Amino acid sequence: MMWNMLATAALAALVPAVAAETKPDDPKAVAVEKEFRELLKLDDRLHAEVDQWIRDNAALAEANAAISRKSLGEQVRIRLRKVEEAYVSFVAKHPKHIEARLAFGGYYSGIGDADNAIGQWVEARDLNPKNPVPWNNLGKAYGQKGNVSESIRHFTKASELAPKQPLYYRNLAAMLFAYPDHAARHYLIGRDLVVTKVISLFKKARELDPKNFPLAADAAMAYLATQPLQSMETIAAWNEALALAPDDRSKQGVQIHLARIHAHIGETDKAREILKAVHDPKLVVLKDEILKKLDAPARPPTAKP
Repeated sequence: MMWNMLATAALAALVPAVAAETKPDDPKAVAVEKEFRELLKLDDRLHAEVDQWIRDNAALAEANAAISRKSLGEQVRIRLRKVEEAYVSFVAKHPKHIEARLAFGGYYSGIGDADNAIGQWVEARDLNPKNPVPWNNLGKAYGQKGNVSESIRHFTKASELAPKQPLYYRNLAAMLFAYPDHAARHYLIGRDLVVTKVISLFKKARELDPKNFPLAADAAMAYLATQPLQSMETIAAWNEALALAPDDRSKQGVQIHLARIHAHIGETDKAREILKAVHDPKLVVLKDEILKKLDAPARPPTAKP
């Protein structure tokens, strides 16, 4: 289970497309970019509109006045079809517009159409193979479809093209962490060495973005997969995340992990001390589970035959 905890959060983010360069003395190019910006505004406006529909319908559900999920979904699809038609029209006129291909892929990804998203991002990648953004986005899409080898290949290429972008290292690390067996076969290494590789990638990402709490928490999570557990390194990693926690709930979530580790290595007093600071209602069950294990009587040693 631990292997799969990082993947969703880390791969959720798509790096924004690099802004297209427009020569100020090129009226045609300026007109194209103006048209593209209007397309993005339409995309944002209609997505905001359907998001509001969803929120309003959720509120009506409390009063048993909501329309069915199926009916709302159909209305949303009809409304968003205008966005799709606008993208189709734009890329038909400007097939080499990389930003449009990236945005169109993002549109498809947002509605769960991975195949069409991949199609647009492949076009963007092939138009400029040195742009890391489509490589990263394809890594995400292939990972969602379960094509782990292609996901690893694309995330790796993105990190090579933009070695100072921490997200690419983070995405690659998360994919390897989520699929250690695939990663071992891809790199022709032992499964135990995958964890080492994951930790190394997270270190690179953290060096580039040292104040990012979610990244620090992901890096700390990776240490939990070390066998045997590298307890001191794991505790240090979680303490680094604790120092970056942006709010009390985040701090308490980290403290739950720290308490578990201290309990695991027999430092029961330290675990209890840490748990005193955990009072969030959503963490009470986890806190109680740890306390029950701490309070459980020690098992007598097994008699030798």
